[in-house]
Amino acid sequence: MLEGIRRYQYSWQVKATFTFLALIMAFWGFGGLFSTVHPIATVNGRQILGDQVDREATQLRETVQQMYGANAQAVLKSVNLRQEAVERLIEGQLIGEEAHHLGINISDAALQDKISKEQVFQRDGQFDFDTYQEVLRDNNLLPAEYENDERDRMIADTLRNMIDSGVIVSDDEARHAYNLANEKIGLRYVELSYGDFVAKITPTESQIADYYKQNAEQFREPERIKFTYVHYDPLVLAAKYTPPDSEITEYYNRYADTRFKHPEQVHAQHILIMVEEGATDKEKAAAKAKALIVLKQAQAGGDFAKLAAKYSDDPSNKQQGGDLGTFGRGQMIKPFEDAAFAMKPGQIAMVETIYGFHVVKVDEHTPAHTDTLAEAKPKIIEELRTAAGAKLGREAAQEDLTAAIGGSSLEDLAKKRGIDPVETPLVAQGEPAGGIEQDRELMAAAFKLDAGQVALVPEKGSPYVIKLLVRVPSRIPPLKEIEAQVRDAVIRSMAVADASERAQKILATVKDPMDFDKAAISNNLDIKNVDPFTRADRKVPGIGEFPEVTDAAAAVPVIPGVIDRVMESGGNSYLFEVISRTEPTDDEWKSAQKSFMQDYLDQRRAQAWTRFLDQLKDQAKIQIDTDQLAAGESST
Repeated sequence: MLEGIRRYQYSWQVKATFTFLALIMAFWGFGGLFSTVHPIATVNGRQILGDQVDREATQLRETVQQMYGANAQAVLKSVNLRQEAVERLIEGQLIGEEAHHLGINISDAALQDKISKEQVFQRDGQFDFDTYQEVLRDNNLLPAEYENDERDRMIADTLRNMIDSGVIVSDDEARHAYNLANEKIGLRYVELSYGDFVAKITPTESQIADYYKQNAEQFREPERIKFTYVHYDPLVLAAKYTPPDSEITEYYNRYADTRFKHPEQVHAQHILIMVEEGATDKEKAAAKAKALIVLKQAQAGGDFAKLAAKYSDDPSNKQQGGDLGTFGRGQMIKPFEDAAFAMKPGQIAMVETIYGFHVVKVDEHTPAHTDTLAEAKPKIIEELRTAAGAKLGREAAQEDLTAAIGGSSLEDLAKKRGIDPVETPLVAQGEPAGGIEQDRELMAAAFKLDAGQVALVPEKGSPYVIKLLVRVPSRIPPLKEIEAQVRDAVIRSMAVADASERAQKILATVKDPMDFDKAAISNNLDIKNVDPFTRADRKVPGIGEFPEVTDAAAAVPVIPGVIDRVMESGGNSYLFEVISRTEPTDDEWKSAQKSFMQDYLDQRRAQAWTRFLDQLKDQAKIQIDTDQLAAGESST
């Protein structure tokens, strides 16, 4: 298979790429194109180039978007993707070198077997070479590139499995970690808000000028650009395209047993009354009696979700009403599966497994079925229309790029195709830009251009042609332009310092917990009580994320006791008294032991892998061009 794949490495996709490069060379000049290619990093003499970093950053972005969905943008704002991409590429090279040193290798046969088992490359349950090519082409991948990446992943997995196998966790160690993670802390605190000090502060012109001089970078405005783009949206370009019935039928026949075949599935909830391994007959009988009581309550019309929250020993879903989601055969333990698939929707029964007794409610039971051609037709039409539009889009974008490089107006080219070109406002990375700020690849490409340059952004079958109109460099505005903003910053800074100083003076009067109330009363501060919360949450109810407090609370030697330093968050200052600190009970540990030990083992393995990578980095010769990396940060 691999040799067959490689025969296509000089197919039309590659030829088209070389044609495109020839156009770029003709326009920008051969020397100019290659003279600026410098490695962003070197690892033991091996180079990591900018295009590798960009590609890795794009993959990271797509992974975050898949994982976090609607919340992805907020997550991406807190991540330096290019820095993360460089780190991953460095680690990848080091893993490859270490694997070679250890004699770890993945044969062509093993790689072929791995690829052939990927469902996305199969038709009728078997590997299909045409499907393989089609999937890679749709994802802008060449077979050789995909194979190399897959081989590297398999090598890394083999090496990581070796590291994982050396990590062992004892029951005592896991129990200690569980106690630390689930210890509950009760607090009282007083808050000194910096906002209460603002009204008394009137900074002088000299103070404002000095602050501006010392903190100029704080007021730096980001680089901004304005550009025009044309989006070759497949569904727009193929809006009037209706595939012929013969093509629809052929598509259906081709994928009927894969894309339109649905296995038998059940959607169920359960309440687990756990029976520990090695339990006595008496303990088993007690668990069964408890399960029967819960079963009767559920069958009598009791709220199943509330019963699960109250009685279930399965911590993974008890707060979700015991919801197990939808599952097919082979996904659950056999006795549970047999019972669930034999039940009708709405039916409630008890099932015994090695874990104990389950009170099971089936919400929905969907038999195995294959969509008819009529049922599948709307989806098929949409997919064929998208595919046709993607082909039209790729061809049109290439043609218009060539014409635009030759001097044609991008606006005129777009209008001839019935597409409205869009001109953005001046925008910085992450600022609102009419929705396109969500397309990080488009913004990244735009920020790499100089004014007047044109580029193609091959956004996976939905390309853009863009032209940069204006670039406004990053700058620090003169004081006279932002004096009000600087004044506000000075006031806040002074107010934060005043709040902290006042808190320090109050804390100095607190010698023991009995003094906490006296200090609060004498300073007209309200004491706020916090009900016991789990320390692992690292959040203080009523305040928010505050790991410094949860860590400090664990170190207070005697309870009740006062944390011996002022804690600050959001500019406000806090004094805390720890009034309780309670470890989880033995029953809580027994209930959570199995799942916690697995989670803790996974955590320890991850830590061992990180230490291993850090050791490889410490022993390697690594150089990073920070200037070049920083210059590209606006593109992430």
